[in-house]
Amino acid sequence: MKNMKRLSRYMVLIAIVITAISLSGCVANPDPSNQGNQGGAGMQGSGLPFPVLTPETTTAAPSTNTIPPVVTPTPAFQGGQQLPWGGTAVPNAFVTPTSSAFTIVTQIPTATPSVTATVFALKIGSTGDEVRNLQRRLSDLGYYRGSADGDYGPATESAVREFQRRNNLTADGIAGRATTNKLYANDARRAAPTNSPTPRATPTPRISENLYLKLGDSGRDVTRMQERLIDLGYLSGEANGRFDSATEKAVYAFQERNVSYADGIAGPLTLQALYSSNARRTSSARGVIGVSLKRGTMDSAEVRNLQSRLKQLGYYTGAIDGDFGASTEAAVKAFQINNNLRADGIAGSGTLSALYSDTARSARTAARTPTPGTGPRVTPIPASTPITNWVNVTASPDGQYVTLREGHSGTLVSNLQQALKDQGYLSGTVDGRYGTGTVDAITRFQEDKGLSQDGIAGPATQRVLFEGNFPIGS
Repeated sequence: MKNMKRLSRYMVLIAIVITAISLSGCVANPDPSNQGNQGGAGMQGSGLPFPVLTPETTTAAPSTNTIPPVVTPTPAFQGGQQLPWGGTAVPNAFVTPTSSAFTIVTQIPTATPSVTATVFALKIGSTGDEVRNLQRRLSDLGYYRGSADGDYGPATESAVREFQRRNNLTADGIAGRATTNKLYANDARRAAPTNSPTPRATPTPRISENLYLKLGDSGRDVTRMQERLIDLGYLSGEANGRFDSATEKAVYAFQERNVSYADGIAGPLTLQALYSSNARRTSSARGVIGVSLKRGTMDSAEVRNLQSRLKQLGYYTGAIDGDFGASTEAAVKAFQINNNLRADGIAGSGTLSALYSDTARSARTAARTPTPGTGPRVTPIPASTPITNWVNVTASPDGQYVTLREGHSGTLVSNLQQALKDQGYLSGTVDGRYGTGTVDAITRFQEDKGLSQDGIAGPATQRVLFEGNFPIGS
């Protein structure tokens, strides 16, 4: 009995030993990370806690665990430094610490630049940097010859229209989104080449120290000055050698941009600046000279300027196409009626001078006096006027003309009225009071002389009234 119990104990002990031996082949070795270089099978020297399998388990199902990459200590690199594993460190990379022994280089993503909204629909009357950039781009492509002054005038509009025609866009002269997108595109078509010969350089004329060109002058010097003003964009039309109101306004505009004063008189300093190679151009003509525009004129730059100005004042709503048709004629008549001019629909010197003047009445401003009829041009002085507080005006100590207007009184007004009466523009008693009758007489005088018709007797009007069309250089 004892032998049977002993045998049973031996068998149990043998079974335990066999089981223990069998299980010992599936037990993972302890973490050897602190035991030198005793790594697991296949990872010799790595020092990482990955399980090591004995040969008895090689037939087991493959593990689904993914072995992570080995992280090695990474030094910090400066921007532009060559990296050991290839490539170059970027300036905006920074080192993110993960532990005392390991670092990871992180790339900062580049932010997408925000799009700034652009003001579109640049057109006649627009000003600013957008217009200046537009003019520069048009100049680069050969469409624009003026200066990039940031003023969207008729010359800029004509350049935009030509660009639109050349690039199969609606030729309305307005730089909208479609036009500007095409204008700045790489495939924008340049201006068509011209077959005209290159003009020869014009030598700077010899300018006399005593030459002063002013309103009422005429002759070769005026013609040459007008041609230069037209070339620089301050005038439009054909030089006629007569220093009229439009020419005076062009001289004013040139002086404002090129010299330190502006009086409308082209003296030696103004003429030297005018003929200089450094003379600044403009894209907005101040008037048209030497032409009479009427129905039937086609594809004319002067008509385009006329239409642009009429549109600015609210009389014209058609296309700026340079064709003087029925709608342009109707707009001219409407302007003439509202500005006390003879309503014949022809844009002659008087109408053009009034149209480009600073006192031109817009379509939204009613005429102050009724449209003059076909009766006599002499205006009687009213017996009484509604003005009660008259301002006495005295002569200037330097002998220059003093601007006279409605409400003024005194000897200067009396002299003005007498001159108007002597020339048939005024009747009645000279009373020395600048009332509505004097205003109308001055307006009629200005119309006949091609001056700006504002009813104000400024220096230019008085020079012609008292001195007439005096010879050149006087």
